[in-house]
Amino acid sequence: MILEVATFNLKDAFAAAQVGADRLEVCTNYKMGGLSPPAEWIFALRQTISIPVISIVRPRGGDFFYSVDEISEMRNQGHSLKTAGSESLVFGCLNKDHSLDIKTCHDLILDWRSPTVLHRAFDECNDPFKAVDHAIEAGFHRILTAKGAKNMDLLKNLRNYANDRIEILPGGGIRSSNIDQYINSSFQTIHSSAITGKKNKMDPGEIALLKLKLLNFKTTMNSHQ
Repeated sequence: MILEVATFNLKDAFAAAQVGADRLEVCTNYKMGGLSPPAEWIFALRQTISIPVISIVRPRGGDFFYSVDEISEMRNQGHSLKTAGSESLVFGCLNKDHSLDIKTCHDLILDWRSPTVLHRAFDECNDPFKAVDHAIEAGFHRILTAKGAKNMDLLKNLRNYANDRIEILPGGGIRSSNIDQYINSSFQTIHSSAITGKKNKMDPGEIALLKLKLLNFKTTMNSHQ
């Protein structure tokens, strides 16, 4: 079972790796929901830690309707982050009708030649099941979604609908206090920012608790086999 931790500065990224994260999603600007990090951060992490590092490609906050210039900026950012050592790139582009912009996403994926994750632009799509099909058509390898935060049945239905065609990765407010519902629903990978407290800071202790719950579940399952 894999714990992916979203981090928003270099210090937290190193700390998350030290306390048990299995994979890092590196971003800046938590208040904006995550923006593209400097390529230098990715390079520094790849020289120091051994776990996979992935990077968000998002030039600004707000909606996911991008201009031609913004798409060009994203293309350049993606290449820089990949060259610096990012294993995957996390992004998403929508049409004005809140459907996935399949062509733009597909063109970027082809240009980057990198595994890609559809981030929570997916949650803005008006038809999540159709968006799963569109994500597969565009060439994404994984979908990160917070649908489970409001409707676990919908999240499980999306996973069943995706089947083995694409991975559905749950995120959105997952903490040690509620991770059990995801574990018990047989999700093998969990995404969390592990941010707690009034100051909205990453809590290394929370990462350790999340990891412990995943390990305990894995141990219990192995003992029953």
